Amino acid sequence: MLLLAAYLVEFVVLGIAPAERGTWWAENVPIFLIVVALVVLYVRGVRFSNLAYALMSVLLFMHTIGGHYTFEKVPFDWFNNLFGFKRNMYDRVAHFTVGFYAYPIIELTDRKGLIQSRFIATFFRSA
Repeated sequence: MLLLAAYLVEFVVLGIAPAERGTWWAENVPIFLIVVALVVLYVRGVRFSNLAYALMSVLLFMHTIGGHYTFEKVPFDWFNNLFGFKRNMYDRVAHFTVGFYAYPIIELTDRKGLIQSRFIATFFRSA
């Protein structure tokens, strides 16, 4: 619930005077739909671990920030300078976090016993 409240505050605050309103809508509507889906799943009794929610929230927070500034204009200089990048890498870092959704998917498939192969199930549990 704390992550949801923090996301909603971020969503509202960053919805005020974004760099480009059209971009803000395009970037945030899909993210907001993910939040709605997670709330619906929670209400229906589908729960994930705290780690899974934390990992999923990284994309939500980063994508919302990217929508506010537009991804290429997010102030991410510290990261770019650290690695010597000439181009703003915020979009790549933020979109890399899409992969964090693998964790709750694995968690759910493991819990429901959807993976029939003992080898594959063991592989996913150790990941």
